[in-house]
Amino acid sequence: MKNTLILVAIMAIGSFFYFKVYLPKITFASISPIVQDVNETAFGVGTIEAKEMIVLAPKTTAKVLSLFADQGEIVVKGKALAVMDPSDLLASKEEALMAMKKSQMSLLSQQSLLKDLEAKYTLAHTTLIRYQHLISEGFVAQAELDTAFSAEQSAKAQMENATWQVSLMQADIARNEALVKNSNAKIEDLTLKAPETMVVLSRDAEVGSTVLSGSPVFRLINPNSIWVKIYINERQSGTLHVGQSASITLRSHSSTPYRGHIARIGLESDRITEEREVDIAFDQPQHPLYVGERAEATIELAQHTRVLTLPLLALTTHQGVKGVWLANEGHAHFKPLSFQTISANGLIIVTEGVTEKDTILVPAGRDITEGMRIKL
Repeated sequence: MKNTLILVAIMAIGSFFYFKVYLPKITFASISPIVQDVNETAFGVGTIEAKEMIVLAPKTTAKVLSLFADQGEIVVKGKALAVMDPSDLLASKEEALMAMKKSQMSLLSQQSLLKDLEAKYTLAHTTLIRYQHLISEGFVAQAELDTAFSAEQSAKAQMENATWQVSLMQADIARNEALVKNSNAKIEDLTLKAPETMVVLSRDAEVGSTVLSGSPVFRLINPNSIWVKIYINERQSGTLHVGQSASITLRSHSSTPYRGHIARIGLESDRITEEREVDIAFDQPQHPLYVGERAEATIELAQHTRVLTLPLLALTTHQGVKGVWLANEGHAHFKPLSFQTISANGLIIVTEGVTEKDTILVPAGRDITEGMRIKL
């Protein structure tokens, strides 16, 4: 009996040593779900952009002759900002003017000729009528009547030809007038003017440089149209609507939040990142603001009272299912989880799967397997 008791004790000590000391165990940090109030929000990162941006560019390739504004200046509507070299267009305009004057002089000459031919036709027509009366009375011969008829027809053809020539010359004058107007319009276009009162965002050309057609000389923005263009995950975009409040943080003023609201929601999502563009306007215009600066925005979606929450870092995926690892009597067990949303501060609202009494492991990037021995 004594030996049996000793053997049992040795086996018990060995079993305790094997399971508690010898077998490897991994130490994990653990947390428990907390019931609290949560503000449901959507968070996005983007840049400051301008809704109203205008590019001033010449319609034809030209050299910059003069510039009258620089970056950062406020320009009023109608102010001339740049003048392009009109030399080529002035030559074309002068050529069209000379061609028009030549056509006008030719028209005067042709109109005089037409009057002469009209007079000759009138005479020939009158003579023909007279001969037609005289031949019935036997005073003229048939040959004389035929000659009068031929002369009348010839005068009529010459008059009609001269009339057409006058019409052609008038059309040529109209064409040259249109060429002159077109040259004037192109010359006018070479003076780039501010379409509205705006701010010069950039000056993209200098005096003496040649600018291609359509290439920007100035880029102007309306300072009151500045907004933040951010991108929101599609999972959170379903409840967004125009007018929702938002908090904006700029990289240059990270400690100063600005109030804003959703001004526009993009109709097309990015097919790769699965994000939707959201444009957030400032409630109060801020000056100065720098286009392209990195910005962050938190949109207020809803408020939840006394809901079960977990930090996002506890959420993991096992065999394609989202859930958490529970600590149960020194072993890890996976538990599928249903959650509603993710807040801006990294909390998930749990709807099904765990309770306040559960002890949840924090994976911290380490692999966990079902039934693994753990230590808290």
